[in-house]
Amino acid sequence: MRLSNPFSALSRKTALAFAILLGFACGPGPSDINEFMSFFMPESSNAKPEDQLYFFSPQIYNTPENGLPVDNDSLVVDESTQAWAAYLKNALPAPEIRQSLYKGSTALSRYLQTNNAPAHAYLTFLTDTQQAAPESEDPWTPAKADTTRLTALLEQAKTAYASAADPFLKERYGFQAVKLADQIGDPAQSQTLYDQFIKPLTRKSYVSDWALCRRAGASLALGDTARAIYEFAQVFDRCPSRRREAEASLRIHGLRFTEKALGLAQTDQEKAAVYALCAIQPKQDALSFLEEIVKLTPQNPLIELIFAREINRNEYYFFTEGNPVYAYDEASRRDSIAFTKRRTETDSYSGKLKAFALDAAGNKQLSQQNAGSPAFFLTAAAYLDYLRKDYASAGKTLEQAEQMPTGNETLKKQIAVQQMLLLAAQPEKITPETESKLIGYLERFGKTASFRLNNAFVRACQQFASRYKGSAASESSSWGWLTSCMGSKKEAASDADIAKAFLLTMLTTHELATDQAYFMNNTDQLIIEDSTSAATAQKVVSFAMQPSATDFDKRLLKLTGFDNDYLYAFLGRRLMAEQQYNAAAEAFAKVSEKTWKDEPFTLYFTVNPFTINLPDEKTDNPYTPVTFARRMAELETQAKQASGDQAAELYYQLGCGAYNLSWHGNAWLLVHRFRSGVEPNVYIYMPYGGQTDRIGLERLANDNYYTTAAAQRYFGQSAKAAKNPELAARSLYMTARCEEHAFLARKAVEQAQRGFDADPALFNKSMDSLRQGQYATYFNQYRQQYTKSSFHADMVRECALYSAFLAGETAHAGE
Repeated sequence: MRLSNPFSALSRKTALAFAILLGFACGPGPSDINEFMSFFMPESSNAKPEDQLYFFSPQIYNTPENGLPVDNDSLVVDESTQAWAAYLKNALPAPEIRQSLYKGSTALSRYLQTNNAPAHAYLTFLTDTQQAAPESEDPWTPAKADTTRLTALLEQAKTAYASAADPFLKERYGFQAVKLADQIGDPAQSQTLYDQFIKPLTRKSYVSDWALCRRAGASLALGDTARAIYEFAQVFDRCPSRRREAEASLRIHGLRFTEKALGLAQTDQEKAAVYALCAIQPKQDALSFLEEIVKLTPQNPLIELIFAREINRNEYYFFTEGNPVYAYDEASRRDSIAFTKRRTETDSYSGKLKAFALDAAGNKQLSQQNAGSPAFFLTAAAYLDYLRKDYASAGKTLEQAEQMPTGNETLKKQIAVQQMLLLAAQPEKITPETESKLIGYLERFGKTASFRLNNAFVRACQQFASRYKGSAASESSSWGWLTSCMGSKKEAASDADIAKAFLLTMLTTHELATDQAYFMNNTDQLIIEDSTSAATAQKVVSFAMQPSATDFDKRLLKLTGFDNDYLYAFLGRRLMAEQQYNAAAEAFAKVSEKTWKDEPFTLYFTVNPFTINLPDEKTDNPYTPVTFARRMAELETQAKQASGDQAAELYYQLGCGAYNLSWHGNAWLLVHRFRSGVEPNVYIYMPYGGQTDRIGLERLANDNYYTTAAAQRYFGQSAKAAKNPELAARSLYMTARCEEHAFLARKAVEQAQRGFDADPALFNKSMDSLRQGQYATYFNQYRQQYTKSSFHADMVRECALYSAFLAGETAHAGE
């Protein structure tokens, strides 16, 4: 057998920059950029669609989950079209008026020219103002306004206001004057014009609120933040078509509640408006504001929204620590002015929230005004108990919530989600009744596009998996398959329970848990497969093939979608990874022949797995997974019975086969279902650390798939048995190359542990020392004994990388 360089020419530096997963396409990114750890759906409140923008989010705003941009026309109340239609007594259809106001149609202008000359004059004036200060399609490059023209139009607006007899047109000319003064950069005049033109009007519409919004902006520009907050709050409260602009003005400028702003309010409604607008701003507690809103205006429709937001904001403090969803970007997600202190106060504050919820549930004024429903507040109170791990109280309150009438379908779903979470959180032994309840929830809440429902689904699966294993492992460490799947020391889990735990853990993966995207809280199916022992895999297969499966067993397996081909291929791979070749052959033999004849096997299992050649010297593969596994088993048996060069040749072939079953070989598909050019570093370079935690750095440094330890053992046995020095040279060389792989895996781990920004020169010096001290035994032995062999001469002549290897130049591959 002729041996040439067995290593890919792909540089590790290039590989680290770009990963290509063979046979599997990367899924889309998280489906919702607002994702964070939460189980409480704010949609269970009575919030209107246009107000869902103000749900808590780690982003600036809560972007709608349906993908609509925050400025989508469908969520903006079109008061202008409605007002013109009423003014014209519906002489023109509303769609034509809308097209005329926003899309350039001339229908309204033509109608007014014939039927209402003053209104036509205003419409012409309106067009002139829009042309003088056009809106830019690109917010980063605003269109330049014609200030000279705007100044002239301001004087025209003042004149027209003075002469206008029609209240409809007079109000609009007044608004235009306030707006134009603001546009030319004269906020003081804008305030004065509002006070002169708008305040005295006896008949006011939304247009006056538009003018007030401009006045509020002028107040802000002049440094009167208290008045600006007060005025924006009134616009927010009264004017749906300027609600977003009013709220954004506070959020963009970081304005917060002040007593001075409240002091400007004249009525309870105005005071409540100030509280409500401030309550939905980030980085502050809103419960005290909410309590005042309930006292002042129990009919306020934002009460449930504000309370849901406060719950979501404080979930952060329950879930942050130890959770990979937050670990990578904790600082940017803080919605508190005193984060460290808040963590210590969380339980106390959540108790206050619960007390408010229970009071609100019994407040008949809220339910009578449709500002809050007992079902919502009881559900919220139960959820707060769940967060505090008071499961008994949570269960009782949730039962009360379920009995309350509600037409909110999302609230009903929220109640069911919390029932599932409570079922999963109980420490009691799992009974058939428990399983019956669980499977119904899993079928209902799996495959979701909602990150909150997915979070709850994953949590339930993780907790039940831990209970089946008989362990008290937390969710953050419940990958469960890295070392052993046996239960606690008190009571070992049954084979069936281990299988159920595995299947439930698989349901937490992004491949199985979602149809449309993966979420940050999901695990990875392939990683779990690759870290599962053959013993556990056998238990899973036995569970799936049992003749007396219960209804729960059947439905759980159906949820995973695993068929016999998948299960036996999975078992075969795990057996191959543990060098149990006979058993692997038996498992592979139960996989349909069609599987081996389709992708990915027709793409990635095409080279003879007993050859290690240059790319242009590849040998076609005569083996199937079954026959290759059988041949490996035969070689093991024959090698143990042989001696001398015969044993050396058999062990060498075993070494080639084992080598090709690694990341570095051509039969990797019989151990893993994917291969990436950036491995093993791909697991270390993940942005938020979750993948690194799943693999475990210690396991990574000792994973045969990367270290080729099994191949090194076979090649070492070949070199030891060989009498022919050329055969010994070839075997020892491959032993040294496997030793190099072990070093590169260790190096990747060291780089992760020491930090990727470390001085490269110092790091490389340290790695040189590590390599010489622990990973150069066979390398030094080969260089001392066989550099004068014919094998050496052939390699120097035919393999460019061979000389580099002897010079130790592969030690820093990847820099």
